[in-house]
Amino acid sequence: MITGTTRLSSRGQVVIPEPVRMTVKLREGDELLVVVIGDAIVMKKLASVTFEEVARPIWRAVKEMGLSRREVDELIEEAKIVDKINKLFSAVSTEHLTNY
Repeated sequence: MITGTTRLSSRGQVVIPEPVRMTVKLREGDELLVVVIGDAIVMKKLASVTFEEVARPIWRAVKEMGLSRREVDELIEEAKIVDKINKLFSAVSTEHLTNY
């Protein structure tokens, strides 16, 4: 397994470490599918990948966790709420800092 670390830039960009790029033969301009699973961000090179190919392991993991479709839908809704709360706190925090 090849791993590496990177940082998020102020513009929301990340640099994929060279050993990782070389291993999957990534080139400038290649498209990547980005999927969030819990607190993990997974990227998959979009060569000829279909949605089903990407979704299959995700749904397999959901089944292994014993989650129903309803529970997955509820978790997605919870994640949306948490995202909105985080954006609110970020906006309030930024506003607070710029006003003082």
